[in-house]
Amino acid sequence: MKDYQYNSDQIEQWGADAVGAVLSQTDTLRRFIKENDKTPLWDGYVIIYKSSNWTKENIIGTVSVQVKGKLATKKELLDESISFQVDVVDLIKYQKNFGTIYFVTKINKQDTTQHTIYYETLTPKKIRSYIKGKENQATCTIKLKKLPIDKYEIQSIFYNFYRESSLGDIPPISLDELSTRKDVVKITAGTTKFSPKDKQPSIIDVLLNNELFWTAELANHPTPIPIDLGTATELSIILKEGLPSILVKGEKYDNYLSIIEKKSSIIYKFGKSTTIEAQKNAKGVKLKFTSSDLLSDRIKDLNFIISLVETHEIRVDDNDVLILGEIISDNPFDLDVAKAELNYYKRVDEFWKSLKVFDDFDIGNIDSNSSLDELNLLMKSMNGKKSVHIDIDGDHPYYLYKKQVSNFKIILLLETVDQEKCMYKIYNYFDHKGSVKIVRGNIENISSKYSALDSDDFIELSNIDFSDILHSYKEILPLNNRIYDPANYDLLNLLLAYDKHKDHPAIILKTAKDIAGWLLEESGEILSDEIKIINYLQTVKRERELTTEENCKLYDIAEKTDNIMYKLGANLLLENYKVARLQFEELKDEEKELFKSFPIYHFWQ
Repeated sequence: MKDYQYNSDQIEQWGADAVGAVLSQTDTLRRFIKENDKTPLWDGYVIIYKSSNWTKENIIGTVSVQVKGKLATKKELLDESISFQVDVVDLIKYQKNFGTIYFVTKINKQDTTQHTIYYETLTPKKIRSYIKGKENQATCTIKLKKLPIDKYEIQSIFYNFYRESSLGDIPPISLDELSTRKDVVKITAGTTKFSPKDKQPSIIDVLLNNELFWTAELANHPTPIPIDLGTATELSIILKEGLPSILVKGEKYDNYLSIIEKKSSIIYKFGKSTTIEAQKNAKGVKLKFTSSDLLSDRIKDLNFIISLVETHEIRVDDNDVLILGEIISDNPFDLDVAKAELNYYKRVDEFWKSLKVFDDFDIGNIDSNSSLDELNLLMKSMNGKKSVHIDIDGDHPYYLYKKQVSNFKIILLLETVDQEKCMYKIYNYFDHKGSVKIVRGNIENISSKYSALDSDDFIELSNIDFSDILHSYKEILPLNNRIYDPANYDLLNLLLAYDKHKDHPAIILKTAKDIAGWLLEESGEILSDEIKIINYLQTVKRERELTTEENCKLYDIAEKTDNIMYKLGANLLLENYKVARLQFEELKDEEKELFKSFPIYHFWQ
């Protein structure tokens, strides 16, 4: 049959009849679609009821509809979505009148009893998006999708459209603007899903397969404001909590799995690096592996992906087995290369642990050939295994050398091999078993290797073994019975480091407290009682309030000592700030600057 055998009235009527027949199957929708309607904008309206009891008391509201008929081939009836030209003038009218649900019925030109219905919910907000920048055009293309055949889904479409369009033509607020506003009270996303009483839908399915109506409640604004998410926004549901442990090749991975569910696919994310995407209506999976930055994640994730590729199998909670079938990857996965990389990363991890560095190494920050070469050279030459070239001026047999490697900063001991050629052997400084000589002012002391550090070193250096610091002083004691004096100086540096560090690491404060307690109990007359008590209590005060007994000791110092510095320190810890201010003003200018450099100045208000 030819298209010209049917006139436009026939085609429009077939389209309206098809829509009317579908709506008549629902429980809560009562249609009023006029035959051969010549109304410029609407072909009728639909009343929405609360239930199948169509009484006036049960009316929720009305929705206007527009229906178009269009001849098509049998193949075109299989399209899941279509485009359709609508006059911009009509869209503007719809926008100002609470929108409309727009239907297009494709009718098989060879058999007019066959058809497919498409729809678009033209809410005022959606129309605003369609016509933006096209106000002066004659027509605008809208996108329509296939109308479901399930009556509950159709009821849901009408009800949710009514809820959103009933707000009228309120200009929506963009996500960018929303993120900067200070008057946002609440953000809400909602949709309603009708279903049989004996078949409750999954919440995830409802969220993924229905349009969500997003609004923002603003302070001092009478009605919610629609939120414009943009046309490209796709909702994803991310599941992390309560997911089971998984086993691959006999190795268990706890808290390793997260699931991202989308409308057409499910993405399983393992650790930081591996994703497996499974289309809901297809066989096989698509694998993607992207190396994470942190070394511990790389080791764990590489171990996982190697086992997965070898077995194609994942066990869940020791019972269920997931067979992946064909694995497709954007980039070929070379198993031998992956195993070599894993072995290398394990050696890097062992190297850092040998230096007592237990934080996570950001290897992603040095993923370049030159940086990796430096790391490899450092690993090969550590502990004097190989002499290396380092540009240093001087003629000393030993040097302290600080080296930044990604997020780690380490201090090394260099032993001169050839001064002219700048060749040195490298050692971990803190593996040095001997003592060091520290000169402060005119006083030279044999002291711990940690006495060569300042407060910034305690913050920045990664290879410090804080648990070894107090022990190092005790080892020096037979060589220098005045070790307590440099130890007290180091205590002050530790407190300065703790105060300056943005995270206030507990290990630094614990180390300081252990040293302060040791000095209090063991230093005898090497240090004055006032210094020992004030330094111990200022350390304690950083973690808790002082007790009455501890405050009494400070009162004794504040009242009985003649040293103005001691009085000032005690009053600061007692929070006698007015008295402390007067005592501070009694100091000479150089004494004021000296006092400000002490960690106890931290307590000044």
